[in-house]
Amino acid sequence: MVPERNEEGMERSSNGRPGLPMMNLRRLRYFSLLARELHFGRTAELLGITQSALSQQIKALEGDIGTDLILRRGARGLELTRAGRALAAEAHAILGRCEHLVARVREIGAGRMGTLSVSFSPSGPLLGQRDFMERFTTRYPGIEISTSLGCTARNVERLLDRDVDVAFVRQVAGPPPVHSLVLSEPELVAVLPPGHRLADAPLIDRGQLRGEPAVLCARHLGAEVYDHVIEQVWGGSGPRAVREEPDHENVFAAVRQHRGVAVLDRPVAEDGERDGIVTRRFAPPVPRAGVCLAWHSDRVDPVVRSLVDLAKEHRHFIRTRKRGRPQRR
Repeated sequence: MVPERNEEGMERSSNGRPGLPMMNLRRLRYFSLLARELHFGRTAELLGITQSALSQQIKALEGDIGTDLILRRGARGLELTRAGRALAAEAHAILGRCEHLVARVREIGAGRMGTLSVSFSPSGPLLGQRDFMERFTTRYPGIEISTSLGCTARNVERLLDRDVDVAFVRQVAGPPPVHSLVLSEPELVAVLPPGHRLADAPLIDRGQLRGEPAVLCARHLGAEVYDHVIEQVWGGSGPRAVREEPDHENVFAAVRQHRGVAVLDRPVAEDGERDGIVTRRFAPPVPRAGVCLAWHSDRVDPVVRSLVDLAKEHRHFIRTRKRGRPQRR
């Protein structure tokens, strides 16, 4: 409901009493400086305006508020009225808060301040997701980040439901309006049970695994990366049999029990290399699987845009580092 106004333009509340005046912040700033200097000439010079213009602004401010603020004296200069002294006591703090608010809003608009909700994938710490977010928080300390955890399929659901702003997924996952950007493509390696016939091979040709049963994280957790791994390693015919497990720890346990061989990201595989399990690298062309940052295309606010921009820098850095460093064997 639009508030009523009296003939002077002042709002009236529902009970008929005058409401709050629309105070002009520029006039308040002029008055605050004048209240400090108590001299029209000096104040006008500091503001870079004429004394006449300053006097008009002060009169307009008195009109806005509805009371006198300045007693115009002669040789003794200016003196504030009781109302003027009350306004001067608060004006500096009001202006300071307004400047702080404007600065904060500008930082939010530029994507340097705000909030961001992020969902990691389970292998996040091993695949550089947490390190990437640490780079982001170092660059933008004014952004408050909340985190959660989910598999690729769950993270895509959260994006579609707008429960999170961004999420980490495997491969380029998710239908429009989910967009994604590949951050890195970790090398995939074979994870073999104790005593496996290929345990001592320096490099494995992918054809050597064609007849082997596979142990993989369940497809419903991330269909894109699941299919990508099978296609790269076993080809169109696929493995002889597939045992699906709910997470990496269960994959390692199944491999240890000779249920099959697994193919995992090298950092994840080497982290679980214990109790006789061995990892072996593939001969070129080396299979890889993407780690992607994903976001809802209809929700690209300034903070998300800042994160995506950093992701593009990060991807360029990873690729440059790979070109400048020989591959380890």
